[in-house]
Amino acid sequence: MILTSLLLGVLERPLGAEEQRVGVANIGRTESARPVALAGSCPSEVSAHTDADFGGGQYTVQAGFAEQEVAAASWTLDPAVFPIRLDVAEMIFATSNTNVTTTTEWTFFVWSGTPASGNVVAQYSSDGELLPHIVLLPGTNGVNVQVLVDPDDPEQIIINDTGDSTFSIGYRIDRHHNQTSNPCLVAPPSTQNAFPTTDVGGLQAPSQNWLFGVNCGFLGCPPNGGWSSFADLNILCRPSGDWVMRATWTSLSCNQTLGACCLPNGACGLETSNDCAAQGGLFEGDNVPCTNVECPPALGACCVSGVCSTQAADDCLNTGGTWQGAGTLCSETDCNAGGACCIPSTGGCLSLPATDCGLVGGTFSGPGTLCGTTVCFPEGACCLDDGTCVEPTTPEDCNAAGGVFQGNETDCVSTDCPDPEGACCVPATGACLVLTNANCGVVGGQYAGDGTVCENACATNCPEDLDGSGAVDFPDLIQLLSAFGPCAGCPEDLNASGAVEFDDLIALLSVWGNC
Repeated sequence: MILTSLLLGVLERPLGAEEQRVGVANIGRTESARPVALAGSCPSEVSAHTDADFGGGQYTVQAGFAEQEVAAASWTLDPAVFPIRLDVAEMIFATSNTNVTTTTEWTFFVWSGTPASGNVVAQYSSDGELLPHIVLLPGTNGVNVQVLVDPDDPEQIIINDTGDSTFSIGYRIDRHHNQTSNPCLVAPPSTQNAFPTTDVGGLQAPSQNWLFGVNCGFLGCPPNGGWSSFADLNILCRPSGDWVMRATWTSLSCNQTLGACCLPNGACGLETSNDCAAQGGLFEGDNVPCTNVECPPALGACCVSGVCSTQAADDCLNTGGTWQGAGTLCSETDCNAGGACCIPSTGGCLSLPATDCGLVGGTFSGPGTLCGTTVCFPEGACCLDDGTCVEPTTPEDCNAAGGVFQGNETDCVSTDCPDPEGACCVPATGACLVLTNANCGVVGGQYAGDGTVCENACATNCPEDLDGSGAVDFPDLIQLLSAFGPCAGCPEDLNASGAVEFDDLIALLSVWGNC
């Protein structure tokens, strides 16, 4: 990998020959996003060959590492855990007694299989924004370069088993701070560059630590460049420890049962027990549906006449209070802070504390609310049960009329109120459906009127009028004869005997005509 001229011969300057042990008290962190708790149906696992502490300690700086070279590690897992999701990848880079602030550009790789023979699953390069470059101040410093994917992002790094149950990660230095010259002849200056590190605990997994070396000829590390495991490097090239690198991953092959989860906001959702706990919820049990659970209402700070108490929203409103929202705390709520006060007697708004607002007969909108953004007395369109629209009206008047308020400053011209619904009696099946008049006609039914309900709407004093035409006539006779025979529960079984027979025919003929 590193070659230099010495008199008339060529002396190999291998990776191992450029090792420099450093002590780093505190490890910084370069990452693609803020670390988050990774919730999932399977527990996360950590794979690492190194015994190094990623928070600081003793490391070996591989100071012979050149631009375009790659440090990688692979792990072989139980085939049953695949496919897996890569959650976090980490590697320590460090400097040793540098005299300048160093900036290193890098690329991260993920392979299914080994780096030498596997397939690249993902590849990301530092850009100074989403993936920061490695920037270290002068002196001896280290950084934990993390690559992670938000678990809520639809684009996850998924690794499948391609036959060897192995996955790998690696880091490439794309651009040193100052490489100066051909790395086969002169190593990148250790006083002006950052390098990947190996641990000081000894090489534990030589066949699963990897190096991609630049082509420095047959005396390079490895000869003629390319991929080599540490096990295949000659003793002069081979680093003395494992790469300080690890991967956190989650199996996607295990399935945990869903169940009702009561969330802090009072809602119920179907979650795994792990996901429920991660959201601060209360798991009600495997396979328990939300319909069988009554979740406690969300609690929050409630301001009543300047006094704060913790209540559910409905309880707060029933006492004339102003609810501050789910999870809010009285210790963080100033109920005497000024806010928008809507005064019905004048139709105006003043900024007042809650107690003063009550004294003037106003309605307090909450601490910190502003009159400029508060709609004190909204008016707009109201859709009534019969499908008609009235305007202008207040939300209170609309609700009192059984309507649905469409919002402040809405109008009937731009509002499409839904058609009213009522009971629809379908003679062909004997069923009753709640539909609009138009949809009732589509299914061949008879509309009982706006707002009617099925309990009584389809009852008839003339069951012999099978088609609901208002008369017992030839179509009813044909319908009865076509159902002749066993027919329990059908409308043609007029005497409820379980079969359409001669007695039913006589009953129909006896009321022939208008009915």
